[in-house]
Amino acid sequence: MGGLTTPAYSPLPVAIRSGPVGSISGRRPSVGSSTPSMMIKELWRRELRLDLLRADYHTPQKFTQTEWQDPRQPPALWYVVYRWLSAGLFVAVAVCSVLDAGREGQDLGVRYVKWPIYLTNWGLACCCLQAALGAGLATANFVQERRQRRGGRLPRTLYHPLAPRCTERDAAPSGQGGLGSPGAVLQAPSLPLLHRLYWVLNTISITVAIGITCTYWVAVYDPSEHVLDALNILVHAANSALMLVDVLMSAHPLRLLHAFWPLLFVFVYLSFSLVYFLAGGTDRMDRTCVYPVLDWERPTRTTVVCVLGLSFVVAVHTAVWALQLARRRVARSLREAKAAANKGEKKDPGVQLDAMA
Repeated sequence: MGGLTTPAYSPLPVAIRSGPVGSISGRRPSVGSSTPSMMIKELWRRELRLDLLRADYHTPQKFTQTEWQDPRQPPALWYVVYRWLSAGLFVAVAVCSVLDAGREGQDLGVRYVKWPIYLTNWGLACCCLQAALGAGLATANFVQERRQRRGGRLPRTLYHPLAPRCTERDAAPSGQGGLGSPGAVLQAPSLPLLHRLYWVLNTISITVAIGITCTYWVAVYDPSEHVLDALNILVHAANSALMLVDVLMSAHPLRLLHAFWPLLFVFVYLSFSLVYFLAGGTDRMDRTCVYPVLDWERPTRTTVVCVLGLSFVVAVHTAVWALQLARRRVARSLREAKAAANKGEKKDPGVQLDAMA
């Protein structure tokens, strides 16, 4: 895969010790005495840390795996196949959209030139890019780790599942145990550039695709003007369906604070629509507004629409974040139940990996 190869990481040692909450013991803290309100506060406190604004994560292989597999294994073959099917579907929809497949009555040159002025097509292009990059990363990791396993070597992309990402800020005073103790301060590898790019594009695509679908069918679609055909459904509904499936299938996290990525994406488009209007641009029907709800000839109303639209982006992103939390919780519960059935009280290392993440 050329530039899509997963970087080589050496297995990291880890100090297994007992100690206070936060020490590396391989066990999750007991939450039996926690009330629902305390758990919710803890969830928000954990998700609203400013350091989570960065596109960084301690387990790169999570971006090439599915949630429904053993996290210690290479990407499942069926998941790699799924990633390529998803990429192929998105590319096919994009091609049909550019060509206006099945429609007549308009010059092809107009279709090509005006295709980039629509937010729907911006979102579709982003979906294509993230799907292709995700498929390439999963395939590269799958091939690399299979080759290493056949050679009898430990895959270099896997480091110890209990190794946390620590910095000097986490260091505790000497003698108090925990992550700050000598021998326990470990530095997990930072997320590679291509993984970061995929994470950004994927987060934008999920939120924007769902937002586009909801906005189009509620505020834009007009039966007297728009044709309800297969292409319309593919572009304004199938995109969201495919991205929702991706949320349920993938293993990488979705950060609440990363809502600023789709916010920035939509803000850039809104700015483009204003500049396009001021430059005298028109839509395919030679109207001065690309969308009726974005008519800059009525600036006050359109400004209100923009503010509401950006607020809706945050709401959609929050809903998707809650969905991926539910996905991770269900997958972890299934692994815990399987570990309890197979090994009694002995925890599966895959469950420990989820807990530490």
